[in-house]
Amino acid sequence: MIQQLHVTLAQTTVLYFALVGIWGVFLAIRRAPFDSAFRGALIIGVGLGVVQALVGVLLLVASGRGPRDDLHYLYGLSVVVALPLAHQLMGRRDVSRVVVYSLTALFTMGLALRAITTGA
Repeated sequence: MIQQLHVTLAQTTVLYFALVGIWGVFLAIRRAPFDSAFRGALIIGVGLGVVQALVGVLLLVASGRGPRDDLHYLYGLSVVVALPLAHQLMGRRDVSRVVVYSLTALFTMGLALRAITTGA
């Protein structure tokens, strides 16, 4: 049950960040401003990553069995910290926030895919 939830959340994370990343690319092409809807979608994505990590920890504790490759932990953590790290590194630089966040969302999608391949 917990393992199926972890798998489903992982697939949801990949699809979610893909959609948010594509949305951001379209916003960047249209030169749209960084609005609250896009910001909210990014925050939801980080929250989804946190929930996924908590379910993973619960699965580890409940089953006593970890992933087949320890890199799974690194990729899982990277999914959670990628967007906050991009925000921190961007600082007050004169760059398009929409471009940075949309590319980071697409990168996070790749991290989530990689986490899936190193998992169970």
